[in-house]
Amino acid sequence: KATGTGSLPQIYVPPLLNMWDNIAQLDPTDQRTLPLMESLAAIANACGMNYQPYSLETYEKAMATVEAITLSLAGDEFEVTEEDVDPMICAVDLLDGLVEGLEGNFAALLGSSSHYGEQFPYILHNLTKHEIPGVRMSAYALFGDLARKCPRIIEPILSQLLTNAIADMDPIHDSACNNAVWSVGEVCVRCRENPAPIQPFAEALIERLVPLLMGKAYTTDWQGNQMEIPGLAENAAACLGRLARVNANFVAKDLSRCLTGWCTGMAKVADETERRDAFEGFILALRASPQSIQQATQNIADTISAILFAVISWHMPEKGASKNFLNGQYSFEPFPSQHADLGQELIKLVQDLKGSAGEELWSHVQKQMPVNIRQLLREVYGA
Repeated sequence: KATGTGSLPQIYVPPLLNMWDNIAQLDPTDQRTLPLMESLAAIANACGMNYQPYSLETYEKAMATVEAITLSLAGDEFEVTEEDVDPMICAVDLLDGLVEGLEGNFAALLGSSSHYGEQFPYILHNLTKHEIPGVRMSAYALFGDLARKCPRIIEPILSQLLTNAIADMDPIHDSACNNAVWSVGEVCVRCRENPAPIQPFAEALIERLVPLLMGKAYTTDWQGNQMEIPGLAENAAACLGRLARVNANFVAKDLSRCLTGWCTGMAKVADETERRDAFEGFILALRASPQSIQQATQNIADTISAILFAVISWHMPEKGASKNFLNGQYSFEPFPSQHADLGQELIKLVQDLKGSAGEELWSHVQKQMPVNIRQLLREVYGA
């Protein structure tokens, strides 16, 4: 961030833009533009509003790159490869860097562009349909950040973007799938006060998320070996929680199908805001469908254990757990004070679980728990 403060950008941004211009005038597909665009994306993000004097030039160069690559490949009889579209991917990532840096002011930037202002939403829509997964991956990252920072830009084409994103929630294209799930979660955050935009897509979204939570968040390598896709189950858990925060009834009827997988995914979410949203949505869905606890597995003790282990994840040490963490010296962390309201809701959830389970079943569940987890449940959750 320090490189984006004061007058520092005046020293190094104009030469980078000039270098990009000199190369692109000769050949906009030149691979030498890739590190330039990657650098400028990071710079725009770091500078924030300090990048504004260069934002219009940067925006129009990035959009011109997308346009040039699209035209160069139009009608090409050969199969398009990822390398062919690398400049387009970098250009989209640069647009995302502008969104991250300028935030709500990105809308004013579009308004000042005579060449590409009005076209932007429709170009984004086309990018989310591109045949190359890497292009779609970057397009969904841009979509999600627009939902976070400047949502009114995507309002005219939100239905089309949601349709494409939900269709891309298929692990066969792992990179696009991950960002598609994340971007729709960000849209759900914006729909809490007005569920109408997401409501028509809720059922189709759940049909995509449930398998990802219940063991299908993997891809297959060239030898046929299954490999878990990093972060996909976590993104699915956060997205489902954010959908439930819009309306718990969207999720309630399907909760038993994914309850245990949702718990596993929530426990692994690293981003604290996304984790909070996942748990808040889970609690709301569970309140709307309490019978799901009995229906989720053949053994209710397994369901209760899954919920408890998810709750316990809030207390894991930031620096990581030692080898003998669960049975050695007690080192669980307190529940984060900034999410105290959620902490109280989880205490109530654990106590309700204990009360509904009955003494015999609860005793059985506890006996399966390591000693330090039993201590945490007793001292923090009154169970």
